[in-house]
Amino acid sequence: LLVLGLLFLATATYLRPQRIRNDRPTLTEKDAPALLHLLNQIAQELGAAAIHGVHVYGEFNANISEFSPNERIVGIGAPLWLALDCNERVALLAHEVAHLANNDPSRSRLTGAAMVTLWRWHELFSPPSIFDHDDRVEFVIDDRDLIGQILGGLFGGVFRTIVSSYEKLIFAESQRAEYLADVMAASVAGGSAMQSLLKKLILAPLAEEYVSRVYYDGSKEIRVFEGMADAVNSPKSDAADKHYAEAVASLLSVDSTHPPTRFRMEVVGVSDQTEGKSLTKNLEWSRIENELAATIFSAEQEKLSEILVQ
Repeated sequence: LLVLGLLFLATATYLRPQRIRNDRPTLTEKDAPALLHLLNQIAQELGAAAIHGVHVYGEFNANISEFSPNERIVGIGAPLWLALDCNERVALLAHEVAHLANNDPSRSRLTGAAMVTLWRWHELFSPPSIFDHDDRVEFVIDDRDLIGQILGGLFGGVFRTIVSSYEKLIFAESQRAEYLADVMAASVAGGSAMQSLLKKLILAPLAEEYVSRVYYDGSKEIRVFEGMADAVNSPKSDAADKHYAEAVASLLSVDSTHPPTRFRMEVVGVSDQTEGKSLTKNLEWSRIENELAATIFSAEQEKLSEILVQ
C-alpha cells in the first residue's frame, strides 16, 4: 500500500499543471507609463482586461501572454515595431489586446494547462524516446513486456486521440479569434492601418533574409533591427511583388496558428471599419520611443550575439 501510495503521488506530481512563469525583462507602468497608458486605453475601448507589462524581443512579430490574472504581457517584436508608422503600431497593439476581449482559447492559461496535462498522460503510457534534431530521426526505447506494451498502446492511443481532437477544436476557434481580433483592431486604428499592417507582415520573410546576410564580428556597430525594418519598408519591387503574389495564390500565413493573410485582409476590407478612434491625437510618440529605447537596444544585442561570426 505504501509503494502504491508513493506511485500514485509521483504520478499526480508529474501530471499536475505547471505554472508558466514570466522570466523575461518586463517593462511595467513604472518603466513605460506612456506605452502602458496607450495599451490600457485600447483595452478599455475593446472591453478587455488591463495590461500589466511589455516584453521586447528580436522577432518580426508580436504576441500577448497571460501569466496570471494580474500579469498580462504584450510582446513587441522590435524590428516589426520600427517598420510601422503610428497608426499601424496602434493596430498592432489593438490586435494583440483584442485576443483578451474575444477569449481566444489558444491564449488561455486554462487551455494551455489542459494541453500540457493531456500530453503528460500520453507520455505516461508511451516509451521514452530521443529525437535527433540533426538527422530528424526519433529513437524509441521500449523495454516493456507484452502486457505493458498492450496497456500502454491502449491508454496512450486514447490520450493521443483526445489531444488530437482538442488541438483541432482549439485551432478552429483560434482561427475565428484571429479574424475577430483584426476587425476589433480596425475599429480602434482604422481599416487602412490594419490593412497596411497585414501587408507588412506579408513581407516579413524579407526581414529574415536581411538577417541571413548580416556579417557581424563584434568590431563595429550594426543596427540590425533598423535594417530588418528597412527591408520591409523599402523592398525591391520584384521581391515585394513576389511575396504579395504568393500570399494571394498560396494563401500564406504569418505562421501555422494564423489564417491566410489574404483572407484576413479581405475580412478587414468588408468590415466597414474605415475610421479608428482618435487615441493617438495627443499622444507623444517620442516619449514612447524613449521608454522603449534601452530595451530595444538590449534585444538587439541579444540578436547580434546569435549571429556573431567568430
